[in-house]
Amino acid sequence: MSQDLSPMVDNVPWVSLQHHYGSAEDIPALLLASATDPDAFGELHNKVYHQGGGILSAAPPVLPVLVLWAHDPGFALRDAAIRFIGDLAQTARKADPEYVNAAWPTAWQEALPRLLDLLSDPDPVVRRAAASPLGQAADQVAHVLPALLARWHEELDEAARLKYVLAAAQLLRDTSGEWPVEVIDWLSSLRENENPALRFAGAMAARHCGLGGRDPRHVDEAASYLSTADLAVWHDVWSVGRRVVGRLLWWTNDFLDDDRDGRTRLAATLLGSADADRRTNALTTAAAVMERWRSPVTTLLPLVANRLSDPDSRQRRSAASILASAGRAAAPWTAQLLDACEDEPAVALPALQALVKIGAPEAVGLVADLLDAPGHTLSRSAGCNGPSLSNLLKLLRPAAAQLLPGVRRRLTSSSMLVEQRDLLLVLANWGPDARDAFAEITSFIGTEAEDWALDALIALDSEEAREAALPAVVAAKDVPVSTRAAVRRWKVTGEPGELLVHLQADDPNLRQHAEVLAQLGPAAARLADRVRDRTALHRGWALVELQYALWRMTGDPEDGLSFATATRLAISSDGVFGRYCIRAVGNLVSLGTLAAPAVSVLRPLLTTDVRPTRGIPDDDLLCETVREVLAAAGSVSPCHRSPSSTPPN
Repeated sequence: MSQDLSPMVDNVPWVSLQHHYGSAEDIPALLLASATDPDAFGELHNKVYHQGGGILSAAPPVLPVLVLWAHDPGFALRDAAIRFIGDLAQTARKADPEYVNAAWPTAWQEALPRLLDLLSDPDPVVRRAAASPLGQAADQVAHVLPALLARWHEELDEAARLKYVLAAAQLLRDTSGEWPVEVIDWLSSLRENENPALRFAGAMAARHCGLGGRDPRHVDEAASYLSTADLAVWHDVWSVGRRVVGRLLWWTNDFLDDDRDGRTRLAATLLGSADADRRTNALTTAAAVMERWRSPVTTLLPLVANRLSDPDSRQRRSAASILASAGRAAAPWTAQLLDACEDEPAVALPALQALVKIGAPEAVGLVADLLDAPGHTLSRSAGCNGPSLSNLLKLLRPAAAQLLPGVRRRLTSSSMLVEQRDLLLVLANWGPDARDAFAEITSFIGTEAEDWALDALIALDSEEAREAALPAVVAAKDVPVSTRAAVRRWKVTGEPGELLVHLQADDPNLRQHAEVLAQLGPAAARLADRVRDRTALHRGWALVELQYALWRMTGDPEDGLSFATATRLAISSDGVFGRYCIRAVGNLVSLGTLAAPAVSVLRPLLTTDVRPTRGIPDDDLLCETVREVLAAAGSVSPCHRSPSSTPPN
């Protein structure tokens, strides 16, 4: 390090400034240490930038030091210093003005000429890095765009040229001023460039800034380039390692954003690529498209299924996992999935999961075989996408009678607490269908697994099971009494008094007990006024849950209408995300025709192409649930599950 930082550090009142971890009084020492210590530089970045969100008072006086380092050939982390500047500049551009320190705009304007000088630096790594912060200077496009264009014509480094194109597109997108004609001509001319990487970058730049709208040629250029191109230059663009293919494809999809047809066509093209890495990432792209929109399933799912016979096991595993996520839509490929169950475990387990969700009869026997397979643990999974055997068992509750003997044998022979827990949770999930396991469950009373055994006994819903659970439930005198313990005692004894006293004593947290109150129903009617008071404090799905509890407690049609209205408002304002919301929608069935206020927002959930909830299985479950609600409300006739639906958990 050849520069003296003292003048820039000593004259700043650091004690009165703040970074994301508190007082900035430690910044001078970090600045001095960062000159030679990469760890200190990382700590400086974390404290001043953290994860973005705002520019605090320590950032403006740090900026000139970063600019100084960016220009200093003796500083080992020049490109990192420039990226640090880019992080701060991006935060300042995106954050609400109230979260940007008042000194930042002046510091940024003073730094900009020096950043522009970096475009002429002898080091191509520095020139590449400089494009990123310059792309954030939307308030200075009159100076930055001409500089990028002029330098582009002189630049010999391909990665730097690509970054100038992308920085210019960023500036055009973010500026509120008139676009310079010469810059538009520059970006438009790239479609004729002899360099395929520049043609591709030009297409993505045009899509990013809105030049040419949704021109299909953008997608054609991306599909052509990504299918066959040598992507080595993008390692230099992003300074990344081996995962450049995945990042480039993610980046392309981000630029295409809500172009459903374009992203579908891109995924379809890349799924036929000869390169294994491109096919792997194309499968991820196809999954993301199908999870966001309904219509692309008919185009993309057959192409995904073709990859079940790919020579690369990564493709087969990904294809099986995607088919598993597609629910009953994967039914046409039952035979191929059965073959995949003979593959290595990383492929076989998601293939088996797909068969379970399809409802294939063969899946029951395959899961039963795994139960008795030596060395196959219940939690074994095929990577991050693979299912656990215990989850497959929960999905197969309709086949409980066939699977119960194997579960009982496994439970009796198991000596591992985690496995005992998983099996008891499965039996609790199966409820009365697991009554033949009564003896095995009761054998765990008085052991470390007692908690899960008690829940399984209660779920059996028989007098015999309640009598077996009673001594342990009564003996468990929590101090203070937990809601879980009080619920158990109510379900075992049938007496809600202790639970009601507990809920009443926890009055400020009644919202957290809404599900229990709904289960109590009329038995909790004396708490109705307290719950009604709480409804004024909540909105969205929290309010829906409280209104449902109130309806179950009182049976008052006015409370029912309030529940339906709250659901309508929650769907309109917050959308439907995850099974928590889907269950809340399903509770409308209990209203019958009183659900009418929600009908107007429920119908569009069936017709929209954009999935209202995340993933195909949840979307299928939502559609089935909505149809049941509409039927109960008298708006449609009851209908069967759609072909792409999954069985209920």
